Amino acid sequence: MTNFFSLPRELRDQIYELCLLREEPLNPSVAFCPTWKTTTGLFRTSKAVHSESSWVFYSRNCFNLVATPAVGFAAFIGAIGRNANYIRNLRVYFPMFSCLDPGKVALEDGSSSILATIQNSCTNLSTLTTSAGSSNAMELSLDALDHPKVAAEALKLVDTQFKAISSSPEIVVELYEDCASDYIRRTMESHGWRISIVENMEEEGSDGSWGGFDDYYDDYGPYHDSDDERYKD
Repeated sequence: MTNFFSLPRELRDQIYELCLLREEPLNPSVAFCPTWKTTTGLFRTSKAVHSESSWVFYSRNCFNLVATPAVGFAAFIGAIGRNANYIRNLRVYFPMFSCLDPGKVALEDGSSSILATIQNSCTNLSTLTTSAGSSNAMELSLDALDHPKVAAEALKLVDTQFKAISSSPEIVVELYEDCASDYIRRTMESHGWRISIVENMEEEGSDGSWGGFDDYYDDYGPYHDSDDERYKD
């Protein structure tokens, strides 16, 4: 009798791809939507299936955490455990500044926390994208300073944090076509960031209703050893 693991790995991966991959970025902060629930049974099938399918799910999808606060970001990474190492593509809020005084530029604690979590846990990240709404807000705030040296200092601080990500991901900064400052955009590009012009649309934001990832952990986190027959190979 043929079983699933008698199929070639290439064919098994194609099945995982059909079940798990989405064209649109997946947003855990509004998790448990129907498109995510279609994968639950697959992840719970066995330890071996969980291991193989997790790699496909996390490495081939883009995860959109723009609307997720720092505590939620850390909770998501903690919930998925070692699977965070598989993540290749993240979409986040552009780091925010707590101070923009000359010589004293500093990031907000939440932004610093998110960047530290990425640096410590997403060790194979290939692309880090900052959302258009947040990137545009940053561009406008730096332009309003009318102080090019402070703008350069602020962007250098962010670049230092990006470069601290061990996998050296491509940095993609989404921006609207209307340009507040050629200087700011040139400075971004001088750091090696790629500017991606997107349509000016209302961006998804957090409604403050984030409630944790307990259920997410059960379905999408590390495989749990259990006496339950569902978890037997």
